Amino acid sequence: MINTDELKPHEEIVEATVNKLVNAIQREGQLRDPLMVDKDDYVILDGMHRYNSLKRLGCRYSPCCLFDYNSPLIKVGAWFRVFTVDNPELLAKEALDKSGLGYSKSTTKTDNSTYDPQTIAITKKGTAFVLSNAYEPLERARNAIVLEKLIVERGPQVTYLSETAATQALKSTEANLVITLPVFSKDQIREVALKGQLLPHKVTRHVIPSRPLAFNIPLTFLTDTTLSCEEADRKLHEILGQRKMERKPAGSTFDGRRYDEELLIFSH
Repeated sequence: MINTDELKPHEEIVEATVNKLVNAIQREGQLRDPLMVDKDDYVILDGMHRYNSLKRLGCRYSPCCLFDYNSPLIKVGAWFRVFTVDNPELLAKEALDKSGLGYSKSTTKTDNSTYDPQTIAITKKGTAFVLSNAYEPLERARNAIVLEKLIVERGPQVTYLSETAATQALKSTEANLVITLPVFSKDQIREVALKGQLLPHKVTRHVIPSRPLAFNIPLTFLTDTTLSCEEADRKLHEILGQRKMERKPAGSTFDGRRYDEELLIFSH
């Protein structure tokens, strides 16, 4: 259990998602899943919406799974934006023109997920839209989000996929336009969080060795102002010690979501 005020987010949130989660926690009277947090400086790796929901609900403590962020077992990737649209090249061009970003067009292979860092969009036929100016990762990410919003405003729905999955979607019949994002280093993510800055929503993708799920911690416990942090932590261990734990291999689906890491699912 970590004092909620000590946690440090590194990404923006979607207000509607937080509102929905707050309502779900109040309705169920519990928080289902813990936050994934760097053990050294309490940077939140995964769980930005849960964190904001707990703050709004007045939760003094947050159940966290602490990781050694420096471990090579923890990988960082990006969430590419994937679309299926009519005339993807024309749509990307019109959105870029409206954004005011300078760009050029080239051709690229769509059979790998490693592109020029300034490539911002790729079509199924291999047309690559490359930004004219070199941008630092944060500004480069913000440029991609601007392009995403301009495309979504035209009607198409966006799907968020890993770099590899987005590449596979381009090769199949599932998608014909991908907006690429930069992959941030762990040091860059730490720096953003410790400065009190935030990356755009759903930019970083953390893959961790094992992910604990279904803690189902009572909300009344998280808002109890009479408990010290040590007492809250001891109580959390008592609760989890009474549960059974099921391991599921990487690639498993739980509650409708597929996970790239092993799952540790707690149940009564």
